[in-house]
Amino acid sequence: MGRTLVAIGAAVIVAGGAAIGFAVTRKASRGMSPEQTTVMATAVAQLEGNIKAARVMVQTRAGSLSAPVAVRAAVVTDKATAMNLVERGDLVPAAGEVLELGRIDKTRPPGDPGRLEELLRIPETAMRMAHGGKPGTYVELVHQDTMRDAAAREATHDDKIVITEVVEVVPTEQVERFAGFLVVTRPLELGPMLAPLVDAGIAGKLVIDRTEAPIGVIPSGATTRDQPLGSQDGAKIVVVVPPPRSMLPLTVLIAGIGAALIGFLVLLIGVMGKTVHRDPGGARGAHRAGPLAPATRTPGPAAGTPSPSGIGGDKTLVSQHGLATAQTSILDVAAAPTLGAANLGAGAMIGRWEIVRQLGSGGMADVYLAQAKGDGGFEKLVAVKVMHSHLARNQRAVDHFLDEARLAARIQHPNVVAIQDLGKIGNEYVIVMEYVDGVDLERLLTAARAAARPVPLEIALGILCRICDGLDAAHRATSKDGEPLGIVHRDVKTANVLVSRQGSVKVVDFGIAKAAKQVHNTIAGETKGTLSMMAPEQRVGGQVDVRADVYSVAAVGYELVTGHAVNLDLAALAHLGVQNWPHLPLPSTLRALPPELDAILLRAMAFERDQRPADCAAFEAQCAAVMKAYNLTASDKDIARWVEGELRQLGPAYAWPPPGLSRAPVA
Repeated sequence: MGRTLVAIGAAVIVAGGAAIGFAVTRKASRGMSPEQTTVMATAVAQLEGNIKAARVMVQTRAGSLSAPVAVRAAVVTDKATAMNLVERGDLVPAAGEVLELGRIDKTRPPGDPGRLEELLRIPETAMRMAHGGKPGTYVELVHQDTMRDAAAREATHDDKIVITEVVEVVPTEQVERFAGFLVVTRPLELGPMLAPLVDAGIAGKLVIDRTEAPIGVIPSGATTRDQPLGSQDGAKIVVVVPPPRSMLPLTVLIAGIGAALIGFLVLLIGVMGKTVHRDPGGARGAHRAGPLAPATRTPGPAAGTPSPSGIGGDKTLVSQHGLATAQTSILDVAAAPTLGAANLGAGAMIGRWEIVRQLGSGGMADVYLAQAKGDGGFEKLVAVKVMHSHLARNQRAVDHFLDEARLAARIQHPNVVAIQDLGKIGNEYVIVMEYVDGVDLERLLTAARAAARPVPLEIALGILCRICDGLDAAHRATSKDGEPLGIVHRDVKTANVLVSRQGSVKVVDFGIAKAAKQVHNTIAGETKGTLSMMAPEQRVGGQVDVRADVYSVAAVGYELVTGHAVNLDLAALAHLGVQNWPHLPLPSTLRALPPELDAILLRAMAFERDQRPADCAAFEAQCAAVMKAYNLTASDKDIARWVEGELRQLGPAYAWPPPGLSRAPVA
């Protein structure tokens, strides 16, 4: 019997070893990993969208700048006269834009150097992009320094995609001799759009009309495939196809290991069986000893159960008022490796804050409802924002997260969510902020829209004015030295407006806000925000100011007063052009409204920012004037009654007290 077991065990071990060897040496088919495929799709979509949006921008600019009589007259004069167009403000380039004005002398034969004459180029040091004065739209890949080799360009990421629009300028006289042309050029920084590909380990190159920009380093002899760009003929991304990589088929590997272990045990039993036959006394001794005791372990909490002792570690805190780093005992609790959904459930502690439940999760952080407890039965609800642990290793992401708290903490206004603490617990970053007992405006409007319940006009305008108040306070916020911070929210949308049961309206989430002084800076050409409510200049990665927020809050206002959702993504609407922008029905055609609101809302969403109100205060004043003219009022109590009615329609999930609380907390 022993020999039989030995033979069986050996055979099973061999079979298990073969399975393990198969699993270890198994090769995957060529192709990107799922993560790389996602990154590739996202980068291509951003590149496509930015090219389309920039094309619309230059086409619109060229059309509007070439029409004035002064410009048409200048093409038959001289360079000095053309320069006067700049001084008078007829031809002034936007940020990052290049303008060229020239003419073609039709009396000279083709090929004559004097046939084409440049009258004006702003800035003068910019590259010439006139394309011989031939009308059309051009998309080109331009190296910032053509003397650099490919490796140097890849290291500095200074290549650009240049979008150029050349339009004909009809002279006011001498039409038979001269043909004028105007050129508008807008560069797109290529580095920010290709950096995610490099970070994901994707190598290749961008090709536009045989001009190439490297993406990482292409190995010698590598296999490649093409990813055409639909936004431009002749444009494509050539990516390296990864070689076959080893992979471990988990099922085969586990089965092989299990078979090898079973074979080893059978082999061992066989060997021991042979020994038992030689030493019967030893066998009797073994039977007397009884069976082996099962392995034991110390009992502990079930997986996912939060620790009642809390989470903590290194203590660094930024206070709401001073914003100065200080050591504090408020986070003086037991250390834990990470904070997140796995160990933050009801009852877990973050410093002195006890988790009630999770409120939501975003791309950068999870948000929890928590309550602070103090002496004498003091309790207060707060919202705790915990940065995702995998982002804490990314310094740029950390800078974004910290800047959000630092900027928002400088804004002291009842219509902006207050920041109470900014801390680092162990390796994790935490923002503690005011808890708003209510719901975001997006959910309220979505529910009202689904049930065909329009927001009362006085409530809609009252909320809109309060949003403007909060944003204006953000725009005017100063440092502790009184220096303007120059904050622009850049992501104003209904989801970032909270409305409480008490009728308060608060702007939240300054995560991608822009400020004159901050740790992180947006790379030129980088697009951040919500595309459906984003100002055109922001959509193409241009410089933004407070008028970008005016545009977005006007889009929110349109949804509030009409009940209709808007999508103003410039890339999605490129085929419509900018005539009649923003391509929305007049508000008064969707609902009985004061006709003044048509002009107020649509002007605030003008394609050119110079045509919008100068700031949110000016926009609010226009809305307030309509309320006064039509005797419309909306107090906090009025808004509270509307919110309470909508929350009842949303169901028991929005009833008070929130799930996890047995009673309303003491203020």
